[in-house]
Amino acid sequence: MPVAPPKDAKSVLRDAIRLERKCMLPAEVEASSQKIQNHLMRWLSGKQFGAVAAYLAVRNEAVIHPAMEQDQNHDRRWYFPRVLPEKMMEFVAWRSYEPLRKGKFGIKEPADGQRLDFQSRDVLILLPSVAIDRRGNRLGSGAGYYDRFLRTLPDLSRVTLMGVCWERFVLPENIPVESYDVAVHAVLTEKGVTEIAKFT
Repeated sequence: MPVAPPKDAKSVLRDAIRLERKCMLPAEVEASSQKIQNHLMRWLSGKQFGAVAAYLAVRNEAVIHPAMEQDQNHDRRWYFPRVLPEKMMEFVAWRSYEPLRKGKFGIKEPADGQRLDFQSRDVLILLPSVAIDRRGNRLGSGAGYYDRFLRTLPDLSRVTLMGVCWERFVLPENIPVESYDVAVHAVLTEKGVTEIAKFT
């Protein structure tokens, strides 16, 4: 019988945190998600992002999408991931009253919608994160979709990356990084927003 290769440090850390996150009670997830939504909308107030690229939560991630109903900037559109072939993804416009479909891994995604053009506006991307360290290094799900997507963008100067995770998983120690990893500019938890890089 073949022997499975030993897991690397990132995989071991990811599995341990996911197991802890799985044990969170629904009431805690709901209450803390509401706090995260409120912090996000206070932070967004007055900022001129033309679009927010958000996500639909799974497996006890912070639920973020209801915040779009609180957005007072009616010119700003919200977009959500849709998986493409070749392990790629795109962001398409979606509102809560529009249909969803079951995508890859059983994750819900917009059934239809306008594709986000990253070259025409300033965009805030909210990245679901298993953990984030104090330098902004993010531990994702391990599938690499966000890493591959970010590499397709010709210009990141108009993109702000905000990692979203639970406060207990903002780690004091450094997360192992690879050459293709992109650090986030800010971290959003139920305690608030922490800006890691200077916004321009």
